[in-house]
Amino acid sequence: MAAAPAATPLSEQTRANLETAMHGEAYANLKYLRYADQAEAAGHPELARLFRESANIEANEHFDREAFALQLGSTDSANLEDAMAGEHYENITMYVTFAKQAEAAGDLKVAAMFRQIAVDEGAHYEAYRNALAKLPSK
Repeated sequence: MAAAPAATPLSEQTRANLETAMHGEAYANLKYLRYADQAEAAGHPELARLFRESANIEANEHFDREAFALQLGSTDSANLEDAMAGEHYENITMYVTFAKQAEAAGDLKVAAMFRQIAVDEGAHYEAYRNALAKLPSK
């Protein structure tokens, strides 16, 4: 039996487009779930169901297909290292910058929220770091 041909690497543009699409699908999923909760609270269960059905498709069909095409994910250690990098950036750079900008604009409640989220991201980083340290060495 002949071996399957190796997959052709994706172009940088296609990779960027997949990542952009995945961010959009993930955002739509969570946004629609929020809309569903609001529709439910307003007494519109049919509208809530529509939003939940759409959210499910965004995450479990669109995002999943795009993630498969991108070959997102690898070994546990590589996945943890990737997650750590993202959480560290959000903890140390992104949310700190956002908080300073919000504060400078006078949006003090949002600045405080960004600072609290930065702390949460630091906790996520530490949890991933601890999990990585517990993985068996190969």
